[in-house]
Amino acid sequence: MTKHFQNTVLITAALYTAFFFMPYLWQHIYAEEVVYILSAAGTGGMLEPTNPFSYVYSMLYVLSLLGLYTYKKLAKWLFSIIIAFNLLISPYVLGFSVGIYLDASIGYLLSLFEGALILMLFSDEINRKLR
Repeated sequence: MTKHFQNTVLITAALYTAFFFMPYLWQHIYAEEVVYILSAAGTGGMLEPTNPFSYVYSMLYVLSLLGLYTYKKLAKWLFSIIIAFNLLISPYVLGFSVGIYLDASIGYLLSLFEGALILMLFSDEINRKLR
């Protein structure tokens, strides 16, 4: 499983990067009406769209993936906390999500790989490698 773990981390990082930068590509790949609808994502959230939270969150997420790739024990807990935040708190803080099939597909694949990482992180084989 250890040989697949680092590959899973890399694929997760690639999917997260694509998912993070997808809104910057919307105006180039979708019609103006679609972009207008997609720009409503985050409405009703407790945080303003200009809040630096998303950048801090992204930095912590990437740092956790880097730590997982190098088998750091602290990264296991940081990644787990980030996933728990996504499941338990973010729906109430970040507002509603507006997506389109391409974004949703990338998000779905990202969720699957995050789940695989969580499963691997709590396996005995990976746990022994974490320092």
